[in-house]
Amino acid sequence: MKDYRRRYRESHGIKEHKRPWKKILAGVAVLCVVGGGTFFAAQTKAASLVSIDGQEAANLTEDDINAYLDEREGELGKKTLALQADGVNETLALEKLDGHFDRERIMDEALLVGRTGTPWQRVADVVQTLRFGKDVPLSIAVDDEKLTQAIGEIHDSYNAEPQDAYASPTGKGGVEIHKEKAQITIDADALKQRVVDELHQGSTAAVAVPVTARTEAKVKEADLKDIDTVLTYYTTHFDGVNGNRDENINIAQKLLNHTLVAAGKDCSFNDTIGTRTRDKGYKDAPVYFDNKVVLDAGGGVCQVSTTLFNAALRSGMIIASRSPHYAPAGYVPVGMDATVADNSLDFAFTNPFKHPVYICTEMNQGSLTVYILGNHADTCNVSFATVSQKTLPHRVIHRHDDSVTEDKRDQEGYDGHDITIRRTVAYADGDHYTDTIVSHYDPNSEIILTPGPSSEETVQTTNLDGEQPQDAMLNAPHDPTQIPEAPAEEAVSPSAAGDADAGESE
Repeated sequence: MKDYRRRYRESHGIKEHKRPWKKILAGVAVLCVVGGGTFFAAQTKAASLVSIDGQEAANLTEDDINAYLDEREGELGKKTLALQADGVNETLALEKLDGHFDRERIMDEALLVGRTGTPWQRVADVVQTLRFGKDVPLSIAVDDEKLTQAIGEIHDSYNAEPQDAYASPTGKGGVEIHKEKAQITIDADALKQRVVDELHQGSTAAVAVPVTARTEAKVKEADLKDIDTVLTYYTTHFDGVNGNRDENINIAQKLLNHTLVAAGKDCSFNDTIGTRTRDKGYKDAPVYFDNKVVLDAGGGVCQVSTTLFNAALRSGMIIASRSPHYAPAGYVPVGMDATVADNSLDFAFTNPFKHPVYICTEMNQGSLTVYILGNHADTCNVSFATVSQKTLPHRVIHRHDDSVTEDKRDQEGYDGHDITIRRTVAYADGDHYTDTIVSHYDPNSEIILTPGPSSEETVQTTNLDGEQPQDAMLNAPHDPTQIPEAPAEEAVSPSAAGDADAGESE
């Protein structure tokens, strides 16, 4: 190899130069001594330019620094760190994270200028300090596990399903609008690192939250800007003795709650609530089927549709679809019920206004209230009058049965009714609208099994003309039980169809 190199130099006329190794080594040694001395001098100078939180630190000892930090430590418990992004506004309390000064970091930064890291990092540290000085921040450390948990909880709370903006009545006709909440996916690891970095700088300024995904709510606060008043509300009552029926009412009213109906659009009860099946939590409760009270999933839901029907009537809605039960419902005046059934009978109305309307529901012990919220320009006056009514007597059948030793009721009987009710709506713009509510209820024969001979008779057990005035009950503005007291000679117990929903429906 050496011969090859020699021949190459000779053939190319390159002269060989002797390498003065001893001179080079001596020169390097001199430079190291001079450079080292210069660097150490620079280190000393740089140390004099160090401050801690604005306080000169040149002559401070480790004990002095610890004493200063002891004085300031109590302030940390009052500090919070804001976490902010579009739709995110959270705070982290340092007290809950066991926040404390990172003394080791502060000491290293203040007392080891140019003494840590690689040679190049040490030189850079000294040069930087000589040029600009060095103010060591009061670095803050927190419990890592508690910080991870806190950020995880924030992540989970924003990563939930989007929540629509919603309206709620506030009392005295007022309405409160609640802002929507988007589903926001936060990069928890990146956020944690940003928090740690901010605290290392001794800062508790706002930290920008890194968001990786966002799903907006369907109903925004702006969609409800015209909802500013309670147009009306209606309350019906139940005895609360049937837990399954109460649960069915509760499920349905929650699904109806916060329904927005745009101007000129229809609202279908069945489309809004969905089918009433056991897999959705509905329980077996009494319904009328084939002239008998039987148990079926969703019994009681018709009280929700009926309460909505009465609220819709009183708020000036146009009734698009409504069917009466097969027997009057005991929680509203005769002719004012609305039955529903999966995939068949439905209650629906149309919003005739230029503004949206909004449905709110409220269930209390033994009562259900449906509110119709809307715009103050859409208030109206509504009155009802019974146009015609006819009571249809029912039969009482005594049927001989050798298996009984005394009379036993096999089927409940009740009168039927034909009734037509006129509604008159006076809108705020001076327009008027009139429609009729027509209801037919078949009489149901009472069947009594008897050991005696068979017999049959026709009886009438109700008389709408003789009971509390029908029109007074119809025109009770918000609650059929809140009507003027009738004279003593006219007061009779109202006809009772019980709390079972009548008809082949819920």
